[in-house]
Amino acid sequence: MRKLLFILILVSASMAQSCLDFEDATSVVLEEQGTNIILVMIITVIIIAITFMAGQFIGNPGYTVFAKDEAYHLGFSVILLVTIGGVLVTSCYIMDFFYISLFENLGELPSGCYMQGSGINSVSSCYIRVAESDAKSLSESYIKNYLNYMMDSTFSYSIQLPLVDSYTATAGAYKRIISSQYDIVLNSFLVPALMSISMQKLALDFINENLVRWILPTAFFLRIFIPTRSIGNILIAVVVALYVVVPFMYVFNFAMYDAVFDDCHRYQDAVCDNVVDSYSCDNSCNNPEGFWRVARLVPQAFFLPNLTIALVVAFLTAANKALRTIG
Repeated sequence: MRKLLFILILVSASMAQSCLDFEDATSVVLEEQGTNIILVMIITVIIIAITFMAGQFIGNPGYTVFAKDEAYHLGFSVILLVTIGGVLVTSCYIMDFFYISLFENLGELPSGCYMQGSGINSVSSCYIRVAESDAKSLSESYIKNYLNYMMDSTFSYSIQLPLVDSYTATAGAYKRIISSQYDIVLNSFLVPALMSISMQKLALDFINENLVRWILPTAFFLRIFIPTRSIGNILIAVVVALYVVVPFMYVFNFAMYDAVFDDCHRYQDAVCDNVVDSYSCDNSCNNPEGFWRVARLVPQAFFLPNLTIALVVAFLTAANKALRTIG
């Protein structure tokens, strides 16, 4: 198993760097933590040499085995450091294969986020911005309609007969019900969806732009240092899982968000609100403020992120076991 994983890492190192948003992950690591990593490597080599010589001098095989094992781990850490860009690229290309096939089958989509040659990181960032923009525009529109109907509901007129009596009638009281319906949809669906998607956007932007630059150098520093090797393995697995799996899942999820309009006419009678859709479900698909546009935000905001988290946890567990197995 160790030899197989070792060969896979060496094969990964031969891959190009075109699908990443930076030129070389190894250079990024050395720029951030190069001095600390070199110092820890020197200290580790000294410890290995002293332990090995002590084992040979006093004839204790435990010291010799420890020294050889740590020498192997140190060598693997150096190779992993040099080839980490290839590991990321290999994972990136595997995901690219699936997501390009997905878009080829779906055809041209309304958002225009996917263009031939685009990577999963840029496409995922585009999709999350589109969803956030849709949620914002719908929220602003629903707030405006809520306030307008609320103000119109207070309209009244009076008739006064001198020396007799006066009569007052409210002409728009029914509009308070319409206003309440906009308020319910706004606070039950749109505002929570907007908050969820906005927080997801912040997390995805950090993953795409800063994860490799901030977390990976620290992970390698901890990986080389003997007492914190397990923590380093976990952080390296976290970087690979988040940088590759999360953008792919967002591309996959939001491709469904983009393509869902093709099914709107099939389900327009079920996904329809009489008030929001002006008491006509036949036009709900063409209504820019229709309930269908609200409904398609809900899975992206609440259900699909949980699916992404579950897959990331599974990938993280497998990657951590692989790193522990090989070194």
